[in-house]
Order: sequence, then C-alpha cells, then structure tokens
Amino acid sequence: MNVADRINRILLIMSYVSQNQGIWLDDLAKKVEMRPQDLLKELEFMLLIGKPPFRPDDYVDIYVEDRRVFIEFDQMLNRPLRFTRPEAVALLVSLQLLDPEVDPEAVRSLKSKIRQAIARSEDSRSRIENRVVVDRPSRPVSEHFALLRQAVEDHLKVRIDYYSLTRNETLSRNIHPYYLMKRLGYWYVEGYCELRRDVRTFKFDRVLAVDLLNDSFSLPEGVDVRQDRDNFLRFPGDREIRVHFDADVAPWVKEQWGDSVEPGKDGGVVLTLESETLEFPSRLVLRFAPHARPLSPPELIEKVRSDARKVLDLYDTPVSTS
Repeated sequence: MNVADRINRILLIMSYVSQNQGIWLDDLAKKVEMRPQDLLKELEFMLLIGKPPFRPDDYVDIYVEDRRVFIEFDQMLNRPLRFTRPEAVALLVSLQLLDPEVDPEAVRSLKSKIRQAIARSEDSRSRIENRVVVDRPSRPVSEHFALLRQAVEDHLKVRIDYYSLTRNETLSRNIHPYYLMKRLGYWYVEGYCELRRDVRTFKFDRVLAVDLLNDSFSLPEGVDVRQDRDNFLRFPGDREIRVHFDADVAPWVKEQWGDSVEPGKDGGVVLTLESETLEFPSRLVLRFAPHARPLSPPELIEKVRSDARKVLDLYDTPVSTS
C-alpha cells in the first residue's frame, strides 16, 4: 500500500470511529477491510500523529477497551476556532465607525453574524461593545452617503446643502455627482455644479443635507471617470516637493500617501509630491512638527521657516484682557 492510500485509510478510521464511538474492533476491521490484529497495529501507529518528536496522543488518542474502539481529539481539533472577546469587540466597534462608508445592510448583516458567533461561544457574557463610546456625528451621515452613492450609480441629480469654508456660508446646490473618492482619510464627491456651471469637488463632511432628485444626467463627452479618479486630488505642478517624516509618524504617512512614500533615515520616510504652490507643503510640515522636516526645494525650507516665525509671533503678542 502506498503512502496516499494509507493516509486515506487512517482518515477513514478516525472519521468512522468519531461518528461511531465504541464500535466493536471486529466490525471496524471489516469496515476497513483489515484483519483485527493488523488493525490494532494501525491504531498504535495513529497514536504518533502529531508534531516532532511525535509523542503518543499529541493530537489523537485512539484506544481499545473490551474490544471496543474509542477516539478523542486534542481540544484544538475538537472545536472550531472562535474570536477572543477583544477581537469580537474590536470588529463590532470598527463596523460602527465604518457605517458612513459602507453599505448599511452589509454592516447590519456582519454585526448579526459576529454576535451570533459570540452567543455560541463559551464566553457569552454581557455585550461589552455596548459600553464603548464612539465619537460619531449627530447628523445622519450614513443616510447622506447612501443617497450620494445611489446618485452616482444611477446618474441621478441631487440637491445638497454645502458649507463653504472659504466663504463661510452654506448654499443649496444642484449637482451631477460623477464619483465618490476617499483621499487622505476624507471622502469627496466630484461632479458638475449647476450653480457654478462647472465641475467642482465637495468635501463630504461639509455636506449638511442631501435630497435625491427625480432627474437623471449623462456624463459629458470626454469625461473619463476612471482616469479622473486616479488623478483625484493630486497636486499639479512642476515643482517637486520632498519632506522627511521621522519614525513616530511614518506609519500614518505611509498609510495616507502610499506609493508617494519611500524609506528614509532612522526608520523614517520621505514623501515626494508635485505642487504648484508652497502653501500646502508648508502647512503639512508645520502640522507634524517636530516630526517633519522639509528637504527640497530650498524655497520650501525658507517658506516653512517664515511660517513658523509667524506662528511664534502670535505667542509673543500680549493678549488683551479688556
């Protein structure tokens, strides 16, 4: 008998005895077409199934009592793997945070399955996830996101109330949403704005209300949504910017900027991007100070120094108490 056939026979014996605990040795021998004395030798060999140095009953304890055969498996083989309590709680809390960004129906289904798994587990105490406080917006973010996603998929116009940070005002706009995109931890919707009569980008957390309109739109000729999405929020320009971030913030930078990041010194990373102006790179460096340092071009280094002095001057100016 070759190795494959012997393994198949061993698996058959283990499965059959597991489902027929206490089967007579002679009956089992007939089932696997072996003589009883040869079957006993095979059972002794099966005790060595395990890991080096192959001690008896590492994983399987198969034995004969009064000519009856019994089998017991190691506990790790006898029950399915279960979530630890911290793992289950982490998943449930994460799903709450993901609500605005994924299908609410899918989230509810996943939560239900995780809770069912906990209920069947040996550790089914009070649901600790209900005692975890999650900082979530009070407005119906999930509903807004779902409506915008439906509008993108079905090419439907929407009316949004949008807060403009630069103008410090909220306006109602009818837009034709082309796509939703997440960049640097924030969601954006890009599409044609009827108010401005041009394509505009809207930051999702400034969308205060969304109404789905019963009016469809068509993508203009020449609009390549896939290409636009790939180039979304890239900083155009012929000026190359290089910034070094130390090891304390390197994981965040790598997660947010992906392929634009390369290894730097002492566990840090170097971010390379192209920008027409120096405003954003300077703010980025100051935001992570003292963990960020501009490398090039020289005018960026001088810009960061100048902006840093302006910030320091604010603290040197006496505060009026009147």
